[in-house]
Amino acid sequence: MKCPYCGGEVGLEERFCSYCGQPNEQAQRHHQDMAHFRKQYAATEADVVGKAERYAQTIPRVVVILILLIASVVMWAVSSDLSLYPEKTRRRAAERNPEPVIDQLEGYLAERNYMSFASYFEYNDLRTYNSPFEDYSDLCWCAVSYQDLIIQTEKLFLHSDTDSWIKYSASYDIQRLCQTIDSFIEYADRAEQTLENEAHLACVADMRANVMGVLRLYLGVGEDEAEEFLALSENRKAARVEEVILGA
Repeated sequence: MKCPYCGGEVGLEERFCSYCGQPNEQAQRHHQDMAHFRKQYAATEADVVGKAERYAQTIPRVVVILILLIASVVMWAVSSDLSLYPEKTRRRAAERNPEPVIDQLEGYLAERNYMSFASYFEYNDLRTYNSPFEDYSDLCWCAVSYQDLIIQTEKLFLHSDTDSWIKYSASYDIQRLCQTIDSFIEYADRAEQTLENEAHLACVADMRANVMGVLRLYLGVGEDEAEEFLALSENRKAARVEEVILGA
């Protein structure tokens, strides 16, 4: 660049012209700008460093808070699952220590208390596959359908308010009973084919005899016509039950 006073060549860093000694105004402005830029850079650097230090102190706290939050959510989910589904807790306890459970089941069978046997299975949500209670699978299904059959029969013949019941729910209840009778016979037949435990087979035979007794008592089905009645379709069974109820 040229000196505005003498025209000599002057560098941008030279504060005064080396030829005439006059001040180099552009150089002075350049130095002022550089000083200003250095000051801004220092301030920006200090701000960045300060923020980095604060973040370095804050991030571990945030991580800890997040971990605690996640742990709280997991604990809440587990506790909610156990409180909403307590049968899962009972089932897991039974599978960890099956001997007392098996003793209880066998006690019900020895007493011929098949409804309590079925209720115990359901209350504890016992599984009969890949569990210590596999040997009770077919017997369990037989007992559950037996329990349902007894409950449905009592509902139909002992606990119904005749007028309102016939008007609103007789058809459904009769159909349900007939479905339950068919289910019990199916499960009993299968249990008699698969069970090897003689005591368990005797329980199935006893439940079958009790069902035949129920049919004789409430439906008037004699021993000589039991097989014929059981062979009827569901609808024809329902018609027979309805005749008995309405004729009573």
